Amino acid sequence: MATHACFTRFSRLVLVGVATATLGSCASSAGSAPATGHALTADGPPSAGVLGIPNAKIGTTWRFAFPLFVNDSKTTVRITSVRLDNVPAGAKIEGYPLYSMKDTNGYILGSLEGSKNTAGTRDMTKMPNYAGKPVVIRSHHDSGDYYFMAKVKIVGRITKHLSGCRVNYTQGSDKYTQKVRCEYALDMK
Repeated sequence: MATHACFTRFSRLVLVGVATATLGSCASSAGSAPATGHALTADGPPSAGVLGIPNAKIGTTWRFAFPLFVNDSKTTVRITSVRLDNVPAGAKIEGYPLYSMKDTNGYILGSLEGSKNTAGTRDMTKMPNYAGKPVVIRSHHDSGDYYFMAKVKIVGRITKHLSGCRVNYTQGSDKYTQKVRCEYALDMK
């Protein structure tokens, strides 16, 4: 009887182990990482140089434009999210808002939150934020009216640039992630 109890306990452990391994492999394939994409090309000043601020101060919040995107593929792209891959100590990402050039009166490259009279900026806190809605880019077209920004709060001394614009998108039912060039300097004296 003791042998039967041990065998039953062992059988249950094996069944639990097999079930866990099977469920784990199903979960990992269902939530597998997106493939590396190549459908998008970055366009505009953020893709060609460094955007930045020469005298950044702790406690301020800045917004920097992501590059505009061009779909070079034959299939429609739906951008679902963006992010920066390289965020140094001292910088805290507070979000990635999505704006319309119609609302912001053009493509705003940088903006200091709370600044009302800085030339070339807009008070982005008063602009509609379309984040959460996909940006649809038809084949061989650009992102049109829409552009993303990184909202960055300076919480400490920053010694490196923020960089690496990551774009997550779908084409049909396939998911992709693609890194495009961008670099933002919050230089502190």
